[in-house]
Amino acid sequence: MERKSIMWKYISEETSVLKNMLLRKDIEEKVNTTYQEVEAIYFVSHGSSYNASIVVSDFLSKYAKVRVYYYTPGNFLYNCNTISYEDPSKTLVVAISQTGTSRGTLEAVGRARKLGFPILGITDFKASPLGQLSSVQLGLDCGEENSNAKTKGYSSTLAMLMRLTVAIALKKGTINSNKAEEILSELKACVEELEEIIEKTIKWCEATGFGKGMENVFVLGCGMNYGTALEGQLKLMETMCVPTLFNDIEEFSHGMHRAINKNSSVIILNSEHACTELMEKTFKYLKTKTDKVLIINASENKIDDMMAINIKNHPLTESVLGMTTIIQILSAFIPELNGCDPNVNANNDYTDYMKTRV
Repeated sequence: MERKSIMWKYISEETSVLKNMLLRKDIEEKVNTTYQEVEAIYFVSHGSSYNASIVVSDFLSKYAKVRVYYYTPGNFLYNCNTISYEDPSKTLVVAISQTGTSRGTLEAVGRARKLGFPILGITDFKASPLGQLSSVQLGLDCGEENSNAKTKGYSSTLAMLMRLTVAIALKKGTINSNKAEEILSELKACVEELEEIIEKTIKWCEATGFGKGMENVFVLGCGMNYGTALEGQLKLMETMCVPTLFNDIEEFSHGMHRAINKNSSVIILNSEHACTELMEKTFKYLKTKTDKVLIINASENKIDDMMAINIKNHPLTESVLGMTTIIQILSAFIPELNGCDPNVNANNDYTDYMKTRV
């Protein structure tokens, strides 16, 4: 199948973009000169940037020993009294916007600034409004991404936040240099595997035809890949323009399972986690209800099934970069399999109507 979408170009650039991210020195330098004693971090962001903050939130809390909260801009503006009780000298607001022009994020940053909190802005455009409002800025350096569904920008955000975690943890002394090197070595290994994962996933898609005639899709995750499940449903909704849902695997049995039928597509994200057994049992069960079930498996045990894509287990980061890349391939491949453009104009005028960018 011919691959025409601009998304393929951006996906192909991911490996080099992430390699450059892992080589950067400015992340540690800015943390070392700016943040003396962080006890709480508030993420504020929309869409994929918000999903990335969910993926990394517990990872950050675990290694840097900080309280971590993630908010959409609307919730931060109108449903976040918690920050009023924080000490600005020990609290950091991290605002993420790939373009740096998201109106909601900028309004949330305005509120945080009025309350006296420092702003760490993460964006790909240093001269953007977000960059100008930030106390300190870190660039994603992922380059232009002119598509509805962001791929390399999202992966860059994940890598940036994990690098930021290591830098803050080292600054606070909550991890030592050996643990930092262990995490960074795992990230490097994950990036080195991406090209192989891309090739393998495309071949799997071509062999199985997964997603042909897709009417709806459910994405289930756990742990760090709970956030990946949220990103998965967003990506497929953006490119397929069909109803999508996501859930934590433990919550799936509390109502969502009732919606599954023979026309349902399901993607299960199985990393090495306490929920692994539940993931695998759910995979076996759902195969009796629909033939459109895929399990992306990064556990220690390989799953020998045509509807399984097995990748390497990376326990410190729960293989989120590999999982994410597979989701991105599916989001580009499935629309084209169905004769659609994954970057099609679908109510694009809504964002202009609502003035979501400045």
